[in-house]
Amino acid sequence: MNAAFDSLAERVVKEHWDFYPTAGSRIGRHEYDGQLPDLSPHRITRRVEELRRGLAQLSGLADGNSRAGTGEPEDRLTYRLLELFLRRELFNLEEMRTLENNPMRQVGYLNVGGYVKRDYAPLVDRLRSATEAMEQVPDFLNVVDAALAPELSRPVLEMSIESYRGMARFYRVDLGVDPDQSGSDVNDAETLAKFDQAREQAARALDGFVVKLEERLARMPEGAEGDFAIGSQLYSDMLAYGEGVNVPLRDIIELGQANMERNLERLAEATAAVGPGRSIRDIVGEIGRNHPAAEALIPETRAMLEDIRQSLLDHDIISLPAEDRCQVIETPTYMRYAFAAMDSPGSLETRSTESYYYVTPVEETWTDAQAEEWLSNFNYDTLRIISIHEVYPGHFVHHLHNSYGRPLPLVNRVASSYAFTEGWAHYTEEMMLETEYARGQAALRVTQLLEALVRNCRYLCALGMHTQGMTVDEATRFFMDNAYMEELPARREALRGTFDPGYLNYTLGKLMILKLREDYRREQGSAYTLKGFHDRLLSYGAPPLPLLREVMLANPGDGPL
Repeated sequence: MNAAFDSLAERVVKEHWDFYPTAGSRIGRHEYDGQLPDLSPHRITRRVEELRRGLAQLSGLADGNSRAGTGEPEDRLTYRLLELFLRRELFNLEEMRTLENNPMRQVGYLNVGGYVKRDYAPLVDRLRSATEAMEQVPDFLNVVDAALAPELSRPVLEMSIESYRGMARFYRVDLGVDPDQSGSDVNDAETLAKFDQAREQAARALDGFVVKLEERLARMPEGAEGDFAIGSQLYSDMLAYGEGVNVPLRDIIELGQANMERNLERLAEATAAVGPGRSIRDIVGEIGRNHPAAEALIPETRAMLEDIRQSLLDHDIISLPAEDRCQVIETPTYMRYAFAAMDSPGSLETRSTESYYYVTPVEETWTDAQAEEWLSNFNYDTLRIISIHEVYPGHFVHHLHNSYGRPLPLVNRVASSYAFTEGWAHYTEEMMLETEYARGQAALRVTQLLEALVRNCRYLCALGMHTQGMTVDEATRFFMDNAYMEELPARREALRGTFDPGYLNYTLGKLMILKLREDYRREQGSAYTLKGFHDRLLSYGAPPLPLLREVMLANPGDGPL
């Protein structure tokens, strides 16, 4: 890539971090520590102007026959990646307008847990940065409140109330620091006092914001759900700008429907092998009852990770570029809409290697029946599949390749595709069942298919709720009928789709990776190896998969799907 492109890319990324300083801080650029985004109308207007200027200058490089647009495949990949990086953010600000209609998209900016957890600097300095950020929370929430449209949908309001209330609890309870257990560098009474004062001040601001959201909810007519759907045009544009996927929605829907039907057939075959003559729901229920006790969920999850890791080496499935391990802990309260999640350091982090595998526990307020429903989704086989997805060889191994693999252009490290990131992790669940690792484990095959069906339901419910008028109740029943889920987790999954229309990307990304693998295998012939494919796939960062086909294949063929 030439100097003009490199200079433009560096400026574009810096402007991105200047507008989203939390992104800069989390990726490892700690000059952005202690800052929250300014989402005021004036600043957003300036940001839109920056994005348009960046696109015009990038187009100028291509018009001048720069290698950025017409050179080697990897140069073209980086050029297109930067273009989509700019277009996606412009689309989100001007078209999706989530600041007006989706407060769930803003809560993540308030997560200051990384300052306390990750040991990239003396703790006293990290506490000062966390304090500085929390002191900005009241003004940040005032901006968010002022930007919200008069009418919001009930599901998004309900999930936002839960999430912001969880963030307040996180500040008050989970974020506390015990100086007797934190080392000598926090024996600074003034720093600790300011930190605790900022925690409570921010929590009170969150309390007030939740009250305002609750007042909005109370004003809604009883039974009214409101319109959370983004519509077909925005959905198509979201896929085009976010994932480089330019396929008619009807074709995407048909593809997802066919994949779900095939997985239902496979599930029937797998359950027949486990218990001939018994119903699928009976076998699923039996597998679900074999789960850790609530208090054993975290320690038993820790215990199984090393076994899975060793299998990657024993069966030559993928390279492990480092000896790093992740820590298994309870999911922070504000993120508990998810069963489990991986939290790794940023790809530019040089001073901290801590990674956290969050597993969502049983809530103290739940009834015994609700707790049993939740734990049924953490049965031992499903817990193994989830751990494959989140840790080995899913998200955590992807992080190891990004952090310890070959050097990449800056934009490849910063710009990531939802479908690549989640598609890779979901792909690994199915892929591991194709290897010797799963030999003789019939129940594991059943649970892998159940997880695939959950993602199939996400795919079809996201499209259904946002483009075809499907309601949350209908989506809940869809999850129950097609993924054999209990009502509580099924409704949680449906609710997530109201504020995360892109959660079809788990299955969409997996299907694109499977097609790329098959095309790559055909081209490589006898030189093909599974490990070689995986290592090369992860060597580019996490770009949109249609762009990656043009680099990995001599003949990209008829498209990613």
